[in-house]
Amino acid sequence: MGERVRLECVFDAEYEDLYSVKWYKDDEEFFRFLPKDKPANQFFEIQDIQVDMSRSSNGTVYLQNTSRAAEGTYRCEVSADAPSFQSISSEKFMAVIDPPVVIPQSAAQISPWTLRLLLLVCFHLILYQ
Repeated sequence: MGERVRLECVFDAEYEDLYSVKWYKDDEEFFRFLPKDKPANQFFEIQDIQVDMSRSSNGTVYLQNTSRAAEGTYRCEVSADAPSFQSISSEKFMAVIDPPVVIPQSAAQISPWTLRLLLLVCFHLILYQ
């Protein structure tokens, strides 16, 4: 928790111009990229989501200071420009896991194997299902 997460939407507009890339968390829009607008990036504030606007653009969004509340279904929607305005979207559930760390009461109880295990457990995991 408190880590940065990169959400990436990979798309091929083929022969059509890109109109927009929109990002949603649990069906609520929080980021929009419209290449013809100035500025091209727009952030819509929703609870528990912090976007790093200096790094986010096009199909990539960086979330910062993630917490368990950032867990949810994220959807990317890509739309072509006129005349078709065709849209395609994809969504994935992001689970934010903060595993418990159990530390032995004295240093004498720590074996080399346990120490390696503790080092692994100390990393916060962000899993995509």
